[in-house]
Amino acid sequence: MSIQKHVTPGALDGVRVIDFTGVIAGPYCTRLLADLGAEVIKIEAPGGDLLRTVLPRRKGRSAYFSQINAGKKSICLDLKDPRAVDLVLKLAEKSDVAVQNFRPGVMRDFGLGYEHLKKRNPKIVYCNMSGFGQEGPASDWAAFAPIIHAYAGLDAAIMTWQENSEAPVNGSVPFADYMTGIHGNAAITAALFRRERTGKGEEIDIAMTDVIYNALVNELQEHNFNTRGARLQYRPLKCKQGMFVVNPLSPKNFADLCKSTGHPEWMEKFPLMVPERQENYIKLLFAIEDWAKDKTATEVEEIISAGGCPVARVRGITDALAGPQAQFRNSGVTISDGGGSFLAANSPLRMVDSESRIRDYAPDVGEHNEEILGGLLGLSKAELAKLEEDRVVQRDRHSS
Repeated sequence: MSIQKHVTPGALDGVRVIDFTGVIAGPYCTRLLADLGAEVIKIEAPGGDLLRTVLPRRKGRSAYFSQINAGKKSICLDLKDPRAVDLVLKLAEKSDVAVQNFRPGVMRDFGLGYEHLKKRNPKIVYCNMSGFGQEGPASDWAAFAPIIHAYAGLDAAIMTWQENSEAPVNGSVPFADYMTGIHGNAAITAALFRRERTGKGEEIDIAMTDVIYNALVNELQEHNFNTRGARLQYRPLKCKQGMFVVNPLSPKNFADLCKSTGHPEWMEKFPLMVPERQENYIKLLFAIEDWAKDKTATEVEEIISAGGCPVARVRGITDALAGPQAQFRNSGVTISDGGGSFLAANSPLRMVDSESRIRDYAPDVGEHNEEILGGLLGLSKAELAKLEEDRVVQRDRHSS
């Protein structure tokens, strides 16, 4: 199978999305829609998305923002002004999807909740994304990924796998944000498919906590059936140079590992299909480390992978993207914004015949005001100029 022939336009070509989102979870969701060919119109408040301030910045542009918002169009509106709200409602009449990740109630207060857009367009798919859901005792709590990791049990789950740990390990990867964005993308595409069959729109409610709960299957089953320790611990192993992770999960994997390392006796010395599985597995890891002590992580990876057992040396992201498999899949690509070019991860949503890729540009604040408000909604130059004069419509200083 060839990688991305791009015979046809993206699967969501012709779908128009109103993007009210900011920071990561919502913008990543809508970025994935753009990867699949949707026209995503990002509505930014004066000053733009908070993520535009995140380092690294070059010539006033944040590469972090640009990777998560590539391929979108930006208009800048002051939604506190009724004229801006009216423009959005007119845009809703010509759109298929709206996505927002404000606290519950904020969009409704603007007059831009699902009920408001639905009156203008009964077929619209409206996706709400929040930390705790649109209703309930915690629904109005502020939430970013680290808060969700703590609240929903992820930090505690990770802590249980650390030796002599009295606190969760430090971390800055916003798993909850990206996982929530993916779930939002799935719900939106499902709702669009449903609309094709029924002609009906849909309101979606994605909570970051629900996403994390679904990732903690092992922890739930340990609670349900008192099976603490049944799951193996996949710690990185040390060698002469670097580290690696090996995963002899199945009996065949274990046999392949023993054969490739030249230690067939491990099969009987550390049996894994017995009640003492966890204890034997820990002993096995120490034996593997002893075997690898005079080898580099690259050598270990080559030896064990050639035998068929899953293994990988611990890589950094740039090292991984420079590898032959990532190069073959075009997993790392160069995109640009007004600050210049930079390396970004390509879309994980791959299709062979239809185009699916991260787009190679990111918008400035309000860069597409004229195209959307003038070209799509039909405002005259004089009307647009008046709205700009009144600061209802704004643009970034870079977007002239």
